[in-house]
Amino acid sequence: MGHLVRAGHLAYLGGDADHPDVHPDQVEALARRRDLPVILDRHVPLGPDQAAVRLGVRRVDFDRMVDLGWITPTGAVEIDYKRQGGVTRVPLCSAQDVALLPVIRPEVDWHELRTVAPGRRSPLSALTPTPEGRDTVLMAGIARIAGVGRAAVANWRRRHPDFPAPTGGTATHPEFDRPAAVAWLLAHDKITAPPASRRHTCAARGQHGQGAAVPAGCPVAGAGHLRHCRRPAVRLDE
Repeated sequence: MGHLVRAGHLAYLGGDADHPDVHPDQVEALARRRDLPVILDRHVPLGPDQAAVRLGVRRVDFDRMVDLGWITPTGAVEIDYKRQGGVTRVPLCSAQDVALLPVIRPEVDWHELRTVAPGRRSPLSALTPTPEGRDTVLMAGIARIAGVGRAAVANWRRRHPDFPAPTGGTATHPEFDRPAAVAWLLAHDKITAPPASRRHTCAARGQHGQGAAVPAGCPVAGAGHLRHCRRPAVRLDE
């Protein structure tokens, strides 16, 4: 909720600062917006479990992506599970970065990754982690990410002075920093994050019960959970 408030999509009402109120009509209006999945991707980070659901993979496979250096947590949140283990620090990742992983890693067999049987070794386990600052991609790789031919990427380099400069390779086969290339492709609308579907929402256990734990980044916490409340103002911890 706090992320959506800071982004200007919701407003806290007056009252207890530790338990701020949000008007249900405002939440209802936000929940009806067709671009709600895009808003959530842009402003609400995901915990590891929600990131795995967003990608349609097992949690162990998402954890391996973090170990490989494909995605880096942008923050963390502490969740008090009370009698279920006390306070746990949960890393948070940008939802947009998570959603973009299948786009910027086209060399991965995502169908295999999404259908691997429980208990089986991760298909990513044989891969070597990328050294920090050495995640590079060739022009052919950029073309594959953008879904175009190599000639189109060469044309972008000539026409756009802000196209990332090579970080290595040769004059014939230059290498580019993958994060910089992806950022350029996003800024120039050459790629977009796949939209989240309703099946990617996650229901919090004990959703309406006392002390219900709403996972960080859960779309249900941002819309569906609140939509079913019938109080004059919705009251939730940030």
